[in-house]
Amino acid sequence: MHHSLPSMKSLVAFVVTARLGSMTAAADAESTTQPTISQRIRGLEEHFGLPLFDRRGGRLRLTAQGERFYREIAPSLDALRESSDRFMQQGQGPAPSVLIAADAGFTHLWLLPRLPVLKRAFPEYNIRLMPIERADDPERLAADITIRFGPHAPQEEEQLVAREAVFPVCSHEYARQHDVPETLTSSELVRLSLLHQDIRNPRWLDWAQWCRHAGLSLPPSEDLFAYHNYALLLNAALAHHGVALGWSNLVEEYLVTGQLVALGPQVTRESYGYWLGVKHHRSAVIEPIREWLLDAVQPVVGPRRGDAGGWR
Repeated sequence: MHHSLPSMKSLVAFVVTARLGSMTAAADAESTTQPTISQRIRGLEEHFGLPLFDRRGGRLRLTAQGERFYREIAPSLDALRESSDRFMQQGQGPAPSVLIAADAGFTHLWLLPRLPVLKRAFPEYNIRLMPIERADDPERLAADITIRFGPHAPQEEEQLVAREAVFPVCSHEYARQHDVPETLTSSELVRLSLLHQDIRNPRWLDWAQWCRHAGLSLPPSEDLFAYHNYALLLNAALAHHGVALGWSNLVEEYLVTGQLVALGPQVTRESYGYWLGVKHHRSAVIEPIREWLLDAVQPVVGPRRGDAGGWR
């Protein structure tokens, strides 16, 4: 009997989408992404072996089978949700506290903007963020969930959530003013203002290391100004001061909004990326948040032909 039941996530995705008439609206309501909702509904349709939605003509409509299933299942899910909420409100004791530790750049540029959505997805938890500067930071041991950047560490029980992808970025205005090509060459680097960070951690690439991996020559610079942290470096790029190195997950919001443009070439290092670990495996409190983070950290597409064409 257990094996004949579809997953609760797929049932919720179906009911909320049918009720709101849109997978995008359902994703907002459930604090997840539209592709996730679509994947769960597709899995439900494959489970039953019949279509629940008619997707023809660019509109989403329930099929006859979908309407019948919605009428039968929606009241039960509503009753289950109401009962669960009622018992949760009657529960005693403080809200479970979950501490997420990650590199400072990832915390400020990726986690912090998504914290309101994460808290809406788990209102019963007290979720806190802790930025750390070093992978061996002793405070990392106190975290329930850690997101570490660097190479694979065989001694750690971690899961790769996003591979490293590093490429130059600049503002559209700077690209227009300096006729920046879509893919940089050694000769282009000579005439552009390269923005540097005061990096003293071998896990992160600087311009010299990036050029070696990209097969380019870095022009010598006697008057080198280095920004203290990555946030200041990106602010300088946003202010049209030059070209910075962009880690895909850290600059994705700026690329999506068009504030920055991605250039080539892209550099990746074998086994480098963001690794997620948990203190207590199979914890009923931690596991749902771990799954949420894994769903949310989607790989960001690096520079492609046409990405930088907006300033032409």
